[in-house]
Amino acid sequence: MKDTVLLHIDTRCSQAVVHSQIIFYILVVGDVNIEELRKHAVEITIDHERSHPDLKVSKNCKIVRDSPDYNHTGEGFPYELCASGAQTFTSGRHYWEVELGRENTPPKNYWLIGVVKEGYFAVRDRSVLTPWSGYWFLCSDGPNGFHTNTDPPVKLSLTPRPERLGVLLDYDDGQLSFYNVKERKHLLTISTRFSGPVVPLFNPGVGDVGGLIILDCPETVESAEESSQPLLERNNTSDA
Repeated sequence: MKDTVLLHIDTRCSQAVVHSQIIFYILVVGDVNIEELRKHAVEITIDHERSHPDLKVSKNCKIVRDSPDYNHTGEGFPYELCASGAQTFTSGRHYWEVELGRENTPPKNYWLIGVVKEGYFAVRDRSVLTPWSGYWFLCSDGPNGFHTNTDPPVKLSLTPRPERLGVLLDYDDGQLSFYNVKERKHLLTISTRFSGPVVPLFNPGVGDVGGLIILDCPETVESAEESSQPLLERNNTSDA
C-alpha cells in the first residue's frame, strides 16, 4: 500500500481532497518564525562526486549551476541535472536555506529542491521521480509554474517568486517543509514516511543567469547570547 502524503499549502481557503488513497490538506498557514527554524540549521555541501557531469560545482561545494556545454533539447525541465548533498540524515530535524536570486538579479525561474534516498539519482523520465521511488521535492519550471512530485502532482501559485527558500526536514515525523524566507511564509509541507538514509537534492535547471547557492544560516539570537556566556555560567544554568 502506498504511503499517505499530506500537503499543507499556504492559501486563503481550507479544504481536504481524497484521491487514490492520497490525502491533500490545503490549510491556511500564517507567518513563520525563521529564527526558530534556524535553530535546526545544518551546514549543507554538494557531493561533487555524485553530481551530474553537466553541472558546474564551486570549489566550496556551495554553488551549483548548469554547464555551458550542456545541450538542453528544450523538451521540458531537465530532471537529470541533479546534485545530491554530502550530508546524510536518518533522524532528527535539519534546516537549510538556498539563495535563488542575487542582488540586482531576478529570482531563478528553474530549480528543483528537496531530498532523495541515498544512492538514488535523478533520471530524465519525470514519472519515475515520485515519493514511492524515494524522491520528495518542489520544482519551479519557469512559465509552467511550481509543482510537487507527488502522485498526482500538485501545482502551486507562489507570489512573489521565492528569492530564498528554506527547507526543513523532520525525519522522525516524516515531513519535508518549504518556506519563503524573505517573506517569512510557509509554502508547503509534504508528509510521508522516510525509510533509510536521505540526502538533500538540488537541480539548478537551465537558462538562468545565476546558480543555486546553499547558504550558511545566520546564528540565532538565542545561540549568540548563549555562546557569549562564560562556560562556568552556562554549566551552572544547565544544572539549575
